[in-house]
Amino acid sequence: MHRIRAMAWVMLASATLAGCGPYPRDADDLSTQAAQHAMRVGASDDPPWVVVGDDGRVSGPEAELVQRFADAHGYRVEWKPGGHDALMRELERARLHAVVGGHDADSPWKPKVGWSRPLGLRAGPDGPMPERRIALPPGQSAWHLSFDEYLVEREGAQ
Repeated sequence: MHRIRAMAWVMLASATLAGCGPYPRDADDLSTQAAQHAMRVGASDDPPWVVVGDDGRVSGPEAELVQRFADAHGYRVEWKPGGHDALMRELERARLHAVVGGHDADSPWKPKVGWSRPLGLRAGPDGPMPERRIALPPGQSAWHLSFDEYLVEREGAQ
């Protein structure tokens, strides 16, 4: 009887471990969504870092950095220009992959969403280098890690 119980525990442990996939994981599988459809990025006008044109085109150093990340991973970027708070609500629900522009140091969104490592960006060649971050959806560990690894390896973030 003791041997049967021991074998049952081994089988249960094996079945449990077999169900474990790679870590970290995303609650909403954002990498797959970005690869299959597009990387949805909210953009709030915040010159010179993020500039949203009248035609909806998004430019500026933060937008260019996001585009380089997408290019490095083979993602197409789908820009969603809009007001900062509306975009952050969408990000909080993982309906966006990231939000650029409009983030204040004392943002009420800090505890509600994820944040990238500080970006190594300047507004211009001689401009100051304030601490800038990109907002990322909460609960998406693999997505966040992928973004931060890219920042460190390719963009000089700390």
